[in-house]
Amino acid sequence: MTNYTEALVNAMSAHGSFTYEQAVAFAEANGLKPRSVISKIKSMGLPYTPKPVNVTKRGDPVVSKGEIVASIEAKLQAQLPSLLKMSKEDLVTLSAVIAA
Repeated sequence: MTNYTEALVNAMSAHGSFTYEQAVAFAEANGLKPRSVISKIKSMGLPYTPKPVNVTKRGDPVVSKGEIVASIEAKLQAQLPSLLKMSKEDLVTLSAVIAA
């Protein structure tokens, strides 16, 4: 069973391209879940622009300390749980030194 009537599909087709905000608004207006609308947009092959990814002040993607530690541990092939106590800046520096 589908939640998408022919009228909804036609309305989506007529709309053309969607942004994340437009998809959420369409979902709310039609009693659907946003994720469902986004999936339908993609399955119909309509252009979709996702919501922006969080970035730092410098424009770099946000990376957690845990991800940096996991990367360092993988490079060194060792488990170093105390690395989480280091500052994020020091972890980034250590990762760069190891990579060099």
